[in-house]
Amino acid sequence: MAKIAAEFPLELPAAKVPTRPEEARAEYWHQFYWQAWEALRFDRQYGAMGGESPISFIAYDVYARRYRIEGDAFDRFLAFMTAIDTEWLIHVAAKAREAENK
Repeated sequence: MAKIAAEFPLELPAAKVPTRPEEARAEYWHQFYWQAWEALRFDRQYGAMGGESPISFIAYDVYARRYRIEGDAFDRFLAFMTAIDTEWLIHVAAKAREAENK
């Protein structure tokens, strides 16, 4: 967000960019999961009246097979990916409620 604020200061003032707490700092290994989520984030069903369902197990399984993620590594992959996607769905639901209340 800081990069976007620097490029578009009128649309996103730097004062509105939240700062990340130290305990939430990005680690090198996080990148793998973010890249996987970006690749899979649209492999979900969308409701006719809006709303998103979670990414399917099949999508995770196919991705993992392609990149040879097996056994315990797949269990961790599924747990991290599900956590990321769950947070995304919470965010989307909150944004929808916010839009309804305007």
